[in-house]
Amino acid sequence: MDVQTEKLQLIEQLLRTNDMRVLAEIREILSKTINPVVGYEPDGTPITQQDFIRKIEKAEMEFAQGNYRTIEEFEKDVEEW
Repeated sequence: MDVQTEKLQLIEQLLRTNDMRVLAEIREILSKTINPVVGYEPDGTPITQQDFIRKIEKAEMEFAQGNYRTIEEFEKDVEEW
């Protein structure tokens, strides 16, 4: 069976179901494949692939704008504590 045929059969089954639990599970499965969790914040909050990419893009932009600190600057701060 090819992919298109499989999709059409799933669509037909979805149209016939009235079970919200089944629909919610399918939605969850699809959301995980489209935007999977790739990590967690220190507090346990999940980080999705899209969130992770946005954070990287923001960090790259800040770096390009010169908004960063060198290891020497951090070491100096530590010495002043």
